[in-house]
Amino acid sequence: MPLLTAQDAIVASLKQHQLIPDLWSGEETISSSTMLQVEYPEDLQVSFGNTLLKSQTQSCPTVQFVPPEEDAQYTLMMIDPDAPSRSNGEFGPWRHWVVVNIKAGDVASGDAHTPYIGPGPGPNSGDHRYTFLLFKQGKPNHAFAPMAHQEKPDRRRFAFKDFAAENDLELVAVNFFVCPADQ
Repeated sequence: MPLLTAQDAIVASLKQHQLIPDLWSGEETISSSTMLQVEYPEDLQVSFGNTLLKSQTQSCPTVQFVPPEEDAQYTLMMIDPDAPSRSNGEFGPWRHWVVVNIKAGDVASGDAHTPYIGPGPGPNSGDHRYTFLLFKQGKPNHAFAPMAHQEKPDRRRFAFKDFAAENDLELVAVNFFVCPADQ
């Protein structure tokens, strides 16, 4: 039996939960050059598809990572591809949180581009896959164009791949959890 790498395990988890192909096609390379540790209050860890409840994830999590390049800056996103539901993702990906210009792996050092809003799956909408994406920025102290975020419709249909391409961002880590809808 071949030895699995951390990269293999991450891709297998993304496939198991169908984030590949729902967010990435099979041809796209998902490369994770660092681990993204995401923790909610009461030591609740996000761990590649584990289940966390809406009530447990309303506070902004603590996010830690070892920067693959110490002098680079990073952008963190949290999205929900399953808005309003997995079977009807017409509003997804929904933009829950974006922090830009993160220095030395310290998310608190970054600029809140889109303030955090915790998961809010609608009643009877099934499981939602809340996905954290960490990108290395091509340029330090990049001036990101502001995006409206005050109203719910402002956060709908976030074209995160276009945002990444327009801002010279390279994916370096991913993590996610599943949150069931209230019945």
